[in-house]
Amino acid sequence: MENRNGTNGEKLGEDSVIEVKASEFEERENRSISRRKLLVSLGMAGAAIAAGSLAKGSEAFAHGSGSVTDSVYGKDKDKNKDKKDKDLKLDDPCCSLDDFVINTTIAELRATKAANADHVYYVRDLGQQGHFRYDAADTASADNTGTLLVSAAGLRFKRNYAEALNVKWFGAKGDGITDDAAAIQLAVDVAQNRGDTLYFPTADYMISIPITIGNSKKPIRIVGDGFQKGSWIRAHSSVSPASPIKAAFVFDDTRVAERFEFSDIVIQGETGKFEYGIYTKKISHSLFRRIRIVQTKVAALAIGYGWCNDVETCEFSFNFGDGILFAADNVNMLNVINTKLFANEGIAINMANSALGVRINGCSIEDNKVCGIYTKMLNTPLDVTDCYFENNGETGYQLTNPNRLIRSCIIINGNTAAGIVANAYPTSTVRINNNIVSVSADESFVTCYSASSSLVIASNTFVRYKTPAVSYAVLRTGTSKTGLGARVNNARIYGNGVWDNHKTEMTLRPIWVEDLAQAATLLHTAWIQGVPDLDYAPAAASFSSVLSGGGGTYALSSAVKFNGRDVYELTGAANTDVFGYTINLADYPRIAGKYVYIAFYAKPSAASTGAAAYTSQLGMSTTSYSTDTSWRLISYVDLMPVSGTVTFGLRKISSSEATTLYVSLPVLKEIGVPTNSLVES
Repeated sequence: MENRNGTNGEKLGEDSVIEVKASEFEERENRSISRRKLLVSLGMAGAAIAAGSLAKGSEAFAHGSGSVTDSVYGKDKDKNKDKKDKDLKLDDPCCSLDDFVINTTIAELRATKAANADHVYYVRDLGQQGHFRYDAADTASADNTGTLLVSAAGLRFKRNYAEALNVKWFGAKGDGITDDAAAIQLAVDVAQNRGDTLYFPTADYMISIPITIGNSKKPIRIVGDGFQKGSWIRAHSSVSPASPIKAAFVFDDTRVAERFEFSDIVIQGETGKFEYGIYTKKISHSLFRRIRIVQTKVAALAIGYGWCNDVETCEFSFNFGDGILFAADNVNMLNVINTKLFANEGIAINMANSALGVRINGCSIEDNKVCGIYTKMLNTPLDVTDCYFENNGETGYQLTNPNRLIRSCIIINGNTAAGIVANAYPTSTVRINNNIVSVSADESFVTCYSASSSLVIASNTFVRYKTPAVSYAVLRTGTSKTGLGARVNNARIYGNGVWDNHKTEMTLRPIWVEDLAQAATLLHTAWIQGVPDLDYAPAAASFSSVLSGGGGTYALSSAVKFNGRDVYELTGAANTDVFGYTINLADYPRIAGKYVYIAFYAKPSAASTGAAAYTSQLGMSTTSYSTDTSWRLISYVDLMPVSGTVTFGLRKISSSEATTLYVSLPVLKEIGVPTNSLVES
């Protein structure tokens, strides 16, 4: 090895004549590197090597006790060597006598009373290893254990690092016993002050209080070593499920947090010792990737107001509540991608508050006891594609109005009250496509009570998870009499089918409609693939009285047309007879056991007059009058028996026999064949 003078360890006497060519000296200068630069380039590993080879225990090299150079190259007996260095202009030697590596501990640094800015202080504490430099210019910074140490004499030593902060630098043990909450909080605070990445190496970290993240501070990345190695964060033994802590990580929600990331960590709720894994009500442009959260009490991930957040390749399983919970309104443009939601006691994805755009793609949603996906209100648009559903809804979702248990993979409502069906805050533009559904405890794939513009359920494949044969509904829905009123507009159901090997075990029915009597729907707008486009009603001119109710007449109008079509007048009584027809299902086998609707356009001559549809199974659709005299489309759904006869008709209802009801274009169709409205419904 060459020494700093370029010789092979030869001792230089006082009378030695050293001849160095300028070119050789320049070449050495180009190759030389200062110890300070060398240590930075070597990083922690280099520092450890240097510390191990240059120091013993906590001993430091100093004048009079042996220098680093002496240790490496042997004792130099030349008393005038410094002078000769100067004469040779070697003013940045590799191993300067004034540039030492000192092997030490955190405790020793905190106790030291003097320091040199040219020294490197290598801390050897397990998990906290690293090299520090004394900063003489800093007299105010606080000790944080990880990146800055303050001695009793007020000296400040700062860690040299270039990449992520390590949570162990701040005192986290990760031994599965020690309460690491204070150390982790300190690490988070330091990371947020700088906007750094905070790294959790593989270990078992225990916490007794939530780790708080400041929304108003700089965004950080919290990363671990992934599912396999296991950067685990668990509740400390002092925490009881009876008094769980809020969450492993809680945002303070002082403002909308932006551009945060959680990745490659595991949060273990320890049988409900955490209410949530991660809790935030205000967050945007943030990423949750490859995180696993299990055994929380309320929900694995609670997320609220914000834009463009991604949940990607995560797992939320075995939680005592929900997988993902919308904790506040306006969860906007959320993507849940390639995520496993398995065996949660509640709902896999509980949209308990409003959202503007949610995309659920490529997820595995299995064995969630209440249901797979629940939308309480106003989620526009909602996109569920390319997912796998299996055995969701074993316990079911209990509605209070109507009092009904729903066992379904996906439930869509439109109300602020979770258990009450309504259409006050409808979801619109719903697309549920290309999913695989393994049927077991559930009775329907989608239960939808509120879809204002469109509901598409298409190209889904159904298989039977358990062996007993079942009749399974693609769409379950209601009417104006369901709870406070259900309303589904422009449903499109097509391309769905049972896997060939399971066709003997399961019958797929496209739609299931509840609460039919005295009810209104928009199911005349639905289109279902395979339903023939047929009108089973006879010509309007052939209608006759099928139910006495007050007399009156039904006749072709000579004065009124509706879009160029014939119009019929009901007049002569306040409440007329029902005029219509009777069909025998022996003559119409196609609609035996199927849902049908009677529909017609109606216009009252006065606001105190209305129109009612009638079926012999359900009675009148309404007893209410119209509020104005415009043309309206009236429709009424009924489920046909498998045999026998059913009578259909229409009538005028009014407080005055002097008024007239005009009707046009009466039809009887199977649900799935739309009647395109010529007016506002």
